[in-house]
Amino acid sequence: MSERLFEPFVDAIDGTACVSASATLADIEALCAPHRLRFPLILDAKATLRDHVEAATHAPASHRFGPFCDNILGMNWRLPSGKVVRVGERVAKTTTGYDWLRFLLHTGTRFGEPLDYVIRLRPDCGFTMVAEFRGEALSQVVHQLLHSGWMHWWDSVDYICRDGTKHVRVVVHTPREEAPIFEAELRRIASSTNTHVEVKHDAEAPRDGLPEATIKTTPDLVIKLAESFTGIGLCYCGVIHGNFDSTALTASLSYELHSRHITARDPSPEESSWLTTLEQALHER
Repeated sequence: MSERLFEPFVDAIDGTACVSASATLADIEALCAPHRLRFPLILDAKATLRDHVEAATHAPASHRFGPFCDNILGMNWRLPSGKVVRVGERVAKTTTGYDWLRFLLHTGTRFGEPLDYVIRLRPDCGFTMVAEFRGEALSQVVHQLLHSGWMHWWDSVDYICRDGTKHVRVVVHTPREEAPIFEAELRRIASSTNTHVEVKHDAEAPRDGLPEATIKTTPDLVIKLAESFTGIGLCYCGVIHGNFDSTALTASLSYELHSRHITARDPSPEESSWLTTLEQALHER
């Protein structure tokens, strides 16, 4: 009997689709736009989905929609033996047990490679607004954005440190007729923190490019690390995207570094034995 694999599909009711791991933003939009759906976790319009997963665990829109591992529900995966298997389902995981899908997503090529992803899609409201706050009280701006009932409505809240400047960026995706409600709240925050906000209507969702490295920390440390790392802090997620520079890391702070450009730490003897056994089994399957 042949392996039961995922076939290409778009499910406009459940908001899911099966796309190639080599799909780019244009490929996804061509598939989803007719159904008024979108995949908001795109960092680089020209990069493939596989590139995204290898480069980062989160995107700015993870503020609202979660990390990549929460938005990839299944895969067609080629094992080291060459056999292609189906991992995951067309719906979110609903059973207990070891999460094989999440393990494979960020293991590089040691245990095979993805051929297709089943991704979660989101409604496309047709209108995006981008607000940029500048001033001395940016940490207060972030605090207000993240500590009220409004926080669940922002697609992203990012602390940007680059080219010698700093600002807070907020992305809102909403029906056009509701945009004035969100803009009024953003301007209220600017007024209460004595900062300046510039609001851009009918804007493109920002694409900052694939990071060379990501740092996972806690939300309370994002601003401090983003400043020392000269990167982009995903404030709610506690993640910083930036260029890899080991001299910029502050040893006194708690963080976890990930980069596709550096060798991962050596596993413990117990982990190494388990991983070797798994690798051998997958080559033989």
